[in-house]
Amino acid sequence: MMINIQIVYALPENPTIVDVQINEGSTALEAINKSNIVTTCNLVLDQHKIGIFGNLVNLDYLPKDGDRIEIYRQLINDPKEIRRRRANASKNTMN
Repeated sequence: MMINIQIVYALPENPTIVDVQINEGSTALEAINKSNIVTTCNLVLDQHKIGIFGNLVNLDYLPKDGDRIEIYRQLINDPKEIRRRRANASKNTMN
């Protein structure tokens, strides 16, 4: 039986979304390979985490019909560091 999923790699200005039909029981890695998104977006998959609707999964995850496999890009800035800087800046403006 075939299932329909999406593979997504989103850059800030240019998201790539690929609709893929895979055999039920295929892994996330097999789905990503079938989508050809690694080549299209020039990715080194080992350097990225993947998830399903915002929840991290492994490459051996078995996607379900309607899943969206997201390939996460590396963060440029650490969110904790950004919050720390904002807190320090607001303290400095209050003094």
